[in-house]
Amino acid sequence: MGRLAALNTLREKLGEDGVNALFEVLEEERERTRDYLFRLLEERFARRLAEEIGKLRSEMYKLFAQHSAEVDEKIEGLRSEMHDEIGKLRSEMTEKIENLRSEMHDEIGKLRAEMAEKIEILRSEMYEQMGRLKADIIKWMFIFLVSQTIAIISVIVAIMRFLR
Repeated sequence: MGRLAALNTLREKLGEDGVNALFEVLEEERERTRDYLFRLLEERFARRLAEEIGKLRSEMYKLFAQHSAEVDEKIEGLRSEMHDEIGKLRSEMTEKIENLRSEMHDEIGKLRAEMAEKIEILRSEMYEQMGRLKADIIKWMFIFLVSQTIAIISVIVAIMRFLR
């Protein structure tokens, strides 16, 4: 039986007002059923969404923990490498400082020896010059002494000739 035939049969048995009242009841029931189904679907969707969000959070925490451990491991590796490199750098710097000290000590020793040698040469030159000066002074003293002696003898001779 078709829809139209069922509607006509209902009109004959219930009348126009009865059919309208039946349609209103059916419409209300349809609305209530629809609202019930929407609430049911909404609750199921919310529950399913909460489950999926929980799973996602759980996976995120696992990934975070895993990546956090990896990052910590890499940081420790970097720390270890830096510590090793700093140790090498310290050793290298200590070695270079010791080499520099040794070179400076050697250079200072050479400089001291060179200065001592030059001081000795200067001392020798000064003694030689002082010897010449002493010889010149003695020579001039002798000349002065001789000339003074001659002058005194000349004055004595002149006085004796004058007195005679």
